[in-house]
Amino acid sequence: MQSVVLPSEHTDESSLLLHLHLEAMLRISGEDARVAVNRQIVPNLGTGLIARTPELAVTGEEIGWRVPVSLSLPLLGDLGQIGCVVVDARTGDIQMKDEDRERLVRHARHLYRGATHII
Repeated sequence: MQSVVLPSEHTDESSLLLHLHLEAMLRISGEDARVAVNRQIVPNLGTGLIARTPELAVTGEEIGWRVPVSLSLPLLGDLGQIGCVVVDARTGDIQMKDEDRERLVRHARHLYRGATHII
């Protein structure tokens, strides 16, 4: 199985030559996916989390937006990415299991502890 991951924003600073034939109706944009994660997932995970710029990922028959989620707190700044949430680019369905949620929360706690640990 081959995977292809492309950034949702193209810059003129890089060139890309990719031969790939794929026909699919994408019903949501990367921005729509980011907004959906910010509205539907982030509030349930905890304070200080924000969805960032997604990448379009093609894996086998699946096409999805990988939306990175970061922990950012006012007094500590951006502490880093805690993981990704996948949004189906064809349907808009957010693909997240309970263990995925637990892993994101665990990673956020780990980043927070590391940032607030006094040596």
